[in-house]
Amino acid sequence: EAHINLGNIFKELKQLDAAVKSYEKVIAINPDYPEAHFNLGNTLRELGQLETAIKSYEKVIAIKPDNADVHFNLGDTLRKLGQLDESVKCYEKAISIKVDFANAYNNLGISLKKLGQLDEAIKCYEKAISIEANFVEAYHNLAVALLKLGQRDKVIKCYEKALAIKPDYYKAHNSLG
Repeated sequence: EAHINLGNIFKELKQLDAAVKSYEKVIAINPDYPEAHFNLGNTLRELGQLETAIKSYEKVIAIKPDNADVHFNLGDTLRKLGQLDESVKCYEKAISIKVDFANAYNNLGISLKKLGQLDEAIKCYEKAISIEANFVEAYHNLAVALLKLGQRDKVIKCYEKALAIKPDYYKAHNSLG
């Protein structure tokens, strides 16, 4: 317990290498401690060690398969590596565990958009917004997808909603001109 707390403090202080060592000590003592593997994965991802982070997330899933957050983080990591089909599966799994997971819907939309599935991506962004009405990033992502479909009136409405929520949202200002 002390090592995981120490790892969390190191991570908070951005002393990521020290955090990794602390989490690894926890895992050496208790290899089936899902929180230690999860925190290690997050720290490794922050360090840019994506392949190793994936292994940590997979260990969490082996220990505790119903953890929506680990499926979400694994999806994000796979997306960063360009493994879009796999990231889609992870986000879908996260949503199947936690049906109101707005971030998972948003990120699922991002992967689907990159796969050229704009209609499905739009549905995901809309679902994210229906769950979390003030989700500025989802409005932005929705606007970008709608723009690709040439739906300029809807794009403007999305950015206006984003700016009503967050008046200094630079992405909306840049897009509106």
